[in-house]
Amino acid sequence: MNLKTSLRGLLMLCMAVMAGCGSCQGSGIPDCPSGMEGTNGCECRTGSASCDAGLQCRSGTCVPCGAEGSGCCVTGATTSCSGTLVCVMEADGEICRNCGDVGEACCNSSGSQVCNAGGTCVGGTCQSVAELTCDPNGTTFSVGIQDKNLCALRVVELRAANAANALMCATGSGMLGADDSVFETPNSPIIDYELCVTTAGGGRQTTSVRAFDDFGAMRCATWTRCGDTGCTLITWGACR
Repeated sequence: MNLKTSLRGLLMLCMAVMAGCGSCQGSGIPDCPSGMEGTNGCECRTGSASCDAGLQCRSGTCVPCGAEGSGCCVTGATTSCSGTLVCVMEADGEICRNCGDVGEACCNSSGSQVCNAGGTCVGGTCQSVAELTCDPNGTTFSVGIQDKNLCALRVVELRAANAANALMCATGSGMLGADDSVFETPNSPIIDYELCVTTAGGGRQTTSVRAFDDFGAMRCATWTRCGDTGCTLITWGACR
């Protein structure tokens, strides 16, 4: 066999291998068996659940998510990471990083240094808001806690150097529920309000709400006493 014949045979062999590869040429997506779509290392599905749990679709391929340095796992409109890792926005997208808890480095997200709830970034490290603002030797303040509708929930007492620190102390001490907030003026009592609400289906009814000020009372009544159709009128005092 001469050299020319050998080269021709080698060329034919290479062409056969390339032809057999089929769809794997140029796409960058692994050629997985049919039915394996959505699994690790294989092509993403075309439906809403593009990859199995613990995986995310990147460049058409399902890859692991949630670990340190990996992309954040996405479920609907929610992003998540494994354990205590935090999902931060970086130049390459949303990435899971080991940061943000008290004592850890601040997370760099979208150009800002941030910490998880209860922490604040000081000099690149997350520090406890409560430790920075609560003062066992300070003045006693009463801080109001209200829900997302501004209905009063309770009043807590704590010590701080000043009113601003008292609000921050309450916010960072684990006293708040997921949708709760502090009332902006410390030492404000809970007020019981009597109101007359009018709805299309129920007519006029006297009701009561608890809030820290008039604005909160009206907001609380609007969102908790008016039913699905809403109130056509809310006035102060009992219905007459």
